Parts: sequence; structure tokens; C-alpha cells
Amino acid sequence: MSALFMVLSLGAQPQKQDGQARTVKEGMENFRNTAKDRLQSEHVAYLTNELELTPEEAQVFWPVYNKAQAEQKEYFDKISETKKVLKEAVKGNKSEKEIEKALKEYNKVRGSQRNVFADYEGEFVKVLGVVKTAKLYLAEDSFRTRQIHKLGGKGQGPGDGGGMRPQGDRRPDDGKSGGKKSAARAE
Repeated sequence: MSALFMVLSLGAQPQKQDGQARTVKEGMENFRNTAKDRLQSEHVAYLTNELELTPEEAQVFWPVYNKAQAEQKEYFDKISETKKVLKEAVKGNKSEKEIEKALKEYNKVRGSQRNVFADYEGEFVKVLGVVKTAKLYLAEDSFRTRQIHKLGGKGQGPGDGGGMRPQGDRRPDDGKSGGKKSAARAE
């Protein structure tokens, strides 16, 4: 995590020489690519393990899964694109008519977002069977939750002992509070 802050702080510093700026930019890009590759490898390993994929199943499953992932990414990209246009319209003090148009487009794209994995359920069942398809859906949620906990500084889950609490909740977690606010916080 400290390496991330170091790279990000280097990228935030203005560079006087073009070569230096390019080097820092390339370093940040390499860092992003490495992190992305590592996350993807973790994801593949996690799903393979959770689904207990045989080599034969994996050979048929991964192309279908990758196709579903690519389709899902298209939707996220469209949402991101329309959100950016909407933000620019609002921040740029565009006319109410232009903002309304951007808002309608954003909501249209959000409304058309669909659960791609639900659409692929039949294909997953053909490849994996019902039980492993169910495990896939649960493993996807589990992996996402684990990654969120990692990003939040909570390690890989309960009991790992190494994590920071979220900014907004600074009460010590001694396990005795039972979710109640302390008298000092209640005031």
C-alpha cells in the first residue's frame, strides 16, 4: 500500500524536465498494469479454486466467462461516459436544456444496464452444471467483498488482525460494544 502512495505522490509532483515527466508517467502506467494483472490473476485463481474447475471445464468455461465480462465492461463504460458528460454539463454551467438532455441520456443508459451474468446463466449451466453455476455467482460476490475489504484496509476478512477502521468510525472495536454508541459519542 505504501508503494501505491509513493507512486501516486511522485505522479502528483510537477516535473520540470520532459524526460522526467515521461518516466514518472510510464512508472505509474506500469504500476497500474501490474496491479490490474495481479488482480485478474487473483480473480482467476479464486474462481478456479472456489468452483473446483477441472482442466476440461476450465477450457470451456473461461471463454464464456470472458465474453460475459467483456459485455459487462461495455455497459460500465457507457455509464461512465454518460456520467462524465452529465458532470461536465453541470460544472460547465450549460443551459438547463443541455443538462436535461445529458441527464436523460445518463438515466437511459443506467436504465438499460442489465445483469449480463443473468443473461449468461444458461451458458454457464451448460458448461458447469447448476451447482457450479450457483457457486460461480456466490464466488463472484465473495471475491468482490474481499477486494473491497482489502481496499478499505481491512485485510482479507474477519480475524486477520491487520486493518484500519474506516475514517468515519473511530471507536475502538473491543467486541463488547454490541453495536451501541458510547456515551461520549451519543452526546
